[in-house]
Amino acid sequence: MNLPPRFKSAAHRVLQGDESREAARHLEGVVLDDYPADERLEDLLYVLSMYSPDAGAPYCDAKELREAVEGALNTLHGSHGFGER
Repeated sequence: MNLPPRFKSAAHRVLQGDESREAARHLEGVVLDDYPADERLEDLLYVLSMYSPDAGAPYCDAKELREAVEGALNTLHGSHGFGER
């Protein structure tokens, strides 16, 4: 599946180490705009909604966010993952 450039760009930003809340909010906005009600991205949206680096439990940290982004990319793109890294 060809992923929309906005999604690839926002996901790549997170995967390349941008741990900011701004990057997470941007990715969340892209997911909500480009994949409304897509059940395949529920886990990613949950992690994005709970993302607060350095806050500790029950919030999600940067490692969990990167794992959720990888999982979403694998789900959307098949078993090949992100590919362009």
